[in-house]
This record gives sequence, structure tokens and C-alpha cells, in this order.
Amino acid sequence: MKNKKTIIIGGVVVLLLAIIGCLVFLLLRKEGKAPEETGGYVMDKENYQQIKEDMEVAVQEGYFETYMNTEWTFKDGASKTEDAVLGNSPNNTKPIRCEVILNDTGEVIYKTGVLPVGAVLEPFKLDKDLEAGRYEATCQVYLLNEAEDGTYTDYSNAGFNITITVEN
Repeated sequence: MKNKKTIIIGGVVVLLLAIIGCLVFLLLRKEGKAPEETGGYVMDKENYQQIKEDMEVAVQEGYFETYMNTEWTFKDGASKTEDAVLGNSPNNTKPIRCEVILNDTGEVIYKTGVLPVGAVLEPFKLDKDLEAGRYEATCQVYLLNEAEDGTYTDYSNAGFNITITVEN
């Protein structure tokens, strides 16, 4: 019985050493190749700045910022918010629009119009009168492209978790 345990433990140790050896071999092999051969960049002190600049150029077009907080309070379901902040950063290059969606039902309870660059919403009411309580929701922010005819299409988007409290 003792010999079987020793053989099993020895086999496991040998297997682990083999796996570690393969991983080290693959990692060392990948570092020696040019970025185009590995499908990505190998970052070092010499090329860090160039990689950073390349990444900034690649994401700049779809990148955006928004002004918002994640805790919104309403006195009651029909009142304007007391503390919600929602706006389009002046650092953006495109307008945005937003939708607030209840997480448990998927229902859209608030939609903005088009918010130009730098615009911040005044205190607002939800489009749906909610009962008193706490609601987990997602504020979906859409970056917009403007067409020649003045209409807008969604370009990219991001969702942010928010909590809505209706007091009465």
C-alpha cells in the first residue's frame, strides 16, 4: 500500500514538472519572436511608449467619457431626481444618448434625447412612475454618429450599474 502511494505521488510530481517545463519553454519561445509572429506585442522598456501610442490611436475613435453618479434618489415615482448626474463630457468628440433599464425586468424606464458634447442634464423625472423602493438598473450610454441628414445612429455603447431609490 505504501509503495502505491509513493508511486502515485512520484507520478504526480513528474507530471507537474513536465507541465511547468512546457510552460517555461513556450513562454521563452514566444518572447524571442517578433510581434507579428506571436499575434501581439512583447512589451519591454524600449518599445513601451510606441505600444502605448499605438493603443491610444486604435481606441480613440470609439472612446468616450460620461458624467454620472451611480446612486439616484427620487422623492416619489413622479418627482424629479434630487441627486442624479448624467451628462456628456466636453472631452468627447460625439454626442451621446442614454437609456436606463431595470435589471430585473429589462424595462426601459428613462430615455434621454441626444446630449451634445459638454451637455449635462437638468434634474429629470423617470419615464415610468416607480413604487417606493430600491431598484438595480443599468444606464446604457450610446456614442452617436451624425448622418448628413441630421439623424443619429449608435456608434458604440457601454453600460453602467446604478441604484435608484424611490423614497415614497
